[in-house]
Amino acid sequence: MSLKLALFEMKEVLEKHKNKNLDEDIFISELEKKHGLRENTLVFYYNNLMFLTIKPSSDLLSEAKKVNRKWSKNEIDFMFQYIKERQEESVNNITELLKEVAALLNRGYQSVNYKYYSLVKENEGQQANNLNGYHFTTITEKEIPVISTEALPESNPVFPNNSNQQPQNMNLLDILSGLITNVEQIPGIQLHELLGSLYQLTNMALQNRDAAQQLNKIKAENQREKEALKEQLKQKEQQLMLEKKRNDELQQEIAKLAKEISAFNQLGDAAKIQNLKSYNQRLNYLIDGSGVVLKVGTDKATGS
Repeated sequence: MSLKLALFEMKEVLEKHKNKNLDEDIFISELEKKHGLRENTLVFYYNNLMFLTIKPSSDLLSEAKKVNRKWSKNEIDFMFQYIKERQEESVNNITELLKEVAALLNRGYQSVNYKYYSLVKENEGQQANNLNGYHFTTITEKEIPVISTEALPESNPVFPNNSNQQPQNMNLLDILSGLITNVEQIPGIQLHELLGSLYQLTNMALQNRDAAQQLNKIKAENQREKEALKEQLKQKEQQLMLEKKRNDELQQEIAKLAKEISAFNQLGDAAKIQNLKSYNQRLNYLIDGSGVVLKVGTDKATGS
């Protein structure tokens, strides 16, 4: 049993024979038997598809005209009746069903999508008996597209009464569907080019973000290197101050040594000889392997 195959075959035949006589009763009966459908299942669809085929230039509609063409009550009835009966065949992928409706009605998919969800939203809060028996199956925007894991039960849906609750922001699905529909109606703007430009803008935004992060990383590394150099400079300055202090101490010791030598030179020859051993004992030199004086000092003699 396949309502889809039957209707597409019906549409093809009607388009080929729209100017010829066709015994509709026999045609419908044979088509229902061929696809295993209940008797009179296709009568409703036949009348609507026949109406579409006799409309002027219906087979030559451009994409823009498919979007702009005003929806009739018959088309809306057709859409919901088809979705309801296809769901009875356990086909619950709403995206697939809306694409089939678009093909059967000679409409753009986005137009059908937007009309379907707009009507679903308008009917929220109303009782099921006000819906003319149509079964609305809604899914959240996070689940689109989604395939149901089980068939819908044959029961009248009950819609929550949210008529008094107006959302602060438009539903994301409404925004996207409205945007696409509006763009398709504006001459000179190609939808794929617009979306491509938006995609490029988001790519550029991500690249700018990555570049900013990289720049911040480089700045942080430069700051760390700057702090390391500052610490090295501080250590060098401390080392220089220590060296200066040592040099000052060494100069003081040299000055003391010069006084000792000057006093020693003022002694007579006999006194020099007498005090030479004692003087050498008091004079200390600390010299490294290269001959550089590290420390010069004198100790007081304890006796000769």
